[in-house]
Amino acid sequence: MFSIMSSLLNSVFKVIFTKRKNIIFTMLLLKKENEIYRRHLNLQKKRLIFKKSDKFTFVMLNALSKRAIGHLTMVKPETLPNWQHRFIKNFWTYKHNSPGRKPVTRDIKSLILEMMKQDNPLWGCKKIANELRKLNFYIHYTTVNKIIQTFRKQGLIQPNGSWRRFLKMHWDSLFAMDFMAIDTLFGKRFYLLLIMELKTRKIIRFDMTENPCREFVKQRIELFSEEHPGKKTLIYDNASQFTSIDYSWYDIKGVNICTAAPNMNAFVERLNGTIRREALDHFILVSEKQVSRIVSKFVSYYNNQRMHQGIGMIPDAEVEVVKGNIRKLSILSGLHHHYYRLSA
Repeated sequence: MFSIMSSLLNSVFKVIFTKRKNIIFTMLLLKKENEIYRRHLNLQKKRLIFKKSDKFTFVMLNALSKRAIGHLTMVKPETLPNWQHRFIKNFWTYKHNSPGRKPVTRDIKSLILEMMKQDNPLWGCKKIANELRKLNFYIHYTTVNKIIQTFRKQGLIQPNGSWRRFLKMHWDSLFAMDFMAIDTLFGKRFYLLLIMELKTRKIIRFDMTENPCREFVKQRIELFSEEHPGKKTLIYDNASQFTSIDYSWYDIKGVNICTAAPNMNAFVERLNGTIRREALDHFILVSEKQVSRIVSKFVSYYNNQRMHQGIGMIPDAEVEVVKGNIRKLSILSGLHHHYYRLSA
C-alpha cells in the first residue's frame, strides 16, 4: 500500500514540476520577445535585429522546453537549429591572432606583373623568384606561380604565343588580306580583294574581279609590294588563292590563320561587314560599274573622312581647322555626311 502511494505521489510531483517548468520557460520566452520588440521600436529599423545573447537564449529555451518554444513568433522553427549549429561551429573554431604567413604586398605583385607582362614575357615563375631574391624579396616560386595564374585569369597576362602578342610585335609592318563576295540583283557575283594596314586601319588596295584566281592575287601582291617597299607581314585565310603563293619573293612574310578561326583575321573581317552595313546593303546592285563606283567612294570616305573607333582617329587625317563655319559634305547620295570647318 505504501509503495503504491509513494509512486502515485512521485508521478503527481513530476507532472506539477513539468508544468511549472514549462510555465517558467514560457514566461522567460515572452519576456525576451518583449525586450526585443521594445528595442526594435527604439531603433526604428525595418527588420528585427537579434543580438548574440538573444539567439543564445532562444537556442537554450529550445533545448530545455519544446512546449515553451512553441509560443515563439519572431522566427521560424527551422531558424533555431541553424543558430545552434553556428554557435557550435564558432565554439570549436580556433581563433588565430595572425593566421598563416604574411600576404604578398600589392607593390610586389605589381612588380611581378611588370616583369612578366611588359619586360620579360618568356620568363617563368622560378626565374622571377630568383630576380626577386636579388631585390631582397624572398618569395617561393610556387607563390609567384599562383600570383601569375591569378593575373592570367583576370586577363592581365596573355600566353606567350597569343595572337594579340604577335600583332603587337609586328604592328608597324602588319597587313591583312581577304576576299569579299558581292552579289548583284541578276545573280552575278563579284569578288573584292581588300588589303588593309592594321596599325592605321587604312585600306591600301582594293580590286574587284569575277574570277578570284591565284594569278589575280599574285598580280595584286606584286603591285602592293612595289607601292609599299620594305619587309612586311601579311595575314590571310586558308583560301587556295592565298596559300599557293610564295610571298618571300616579294619580301613579305605570309601568315595564314588557323582553320575555322576567323577571329585571327578580325580586322579585315570587320572591314567586310562595315562595307556591307554602311554602303552596299543600302543600294540595289545591278552592275559591276555601279558596285565599283560605290566601293571607290566608300573607300575614299573610309580612309580620309571616317573616324575609326578602334584607333580614335582618321587613317589619312589632315590638320583640322579649329575655327570657322561648320560645313557638311554628302557621301554616297546622302548615306553619310562629313562635317568640317571652313577656314576664314
